[in-house]
Amino acid sequence: MMSAGRGFDQYSGSSHYHLHGQQVLVYQVVVVIVVVVVVVVVVVVVVVVVVVVEVEVVVVVVVVVVVVVVVVVVD
Repeated sequence: MMSAGRGFDQYSGSSHYHLHGQQVLVYQVVVVIVVVVVVVVVVVVVVVVVVVVEVEVVVVVVVVVVVVVVVVVVD
């Protein structure tokens, strides 16, 4: 009887862990989507600024480095 009880506990624990894993996966997918959207928006803004205002390349490099740092920190 006790071994059957332990088996049930192990199963329920495994099920709970699996659910937690799914929640973590969903969170990771949401984070990746948000990061991709932010990067795309920043790249578009930088391209528009470069074309319209013709800022120096140094400014563009600084912006790109900042975006990469933000992405690494968020991830």
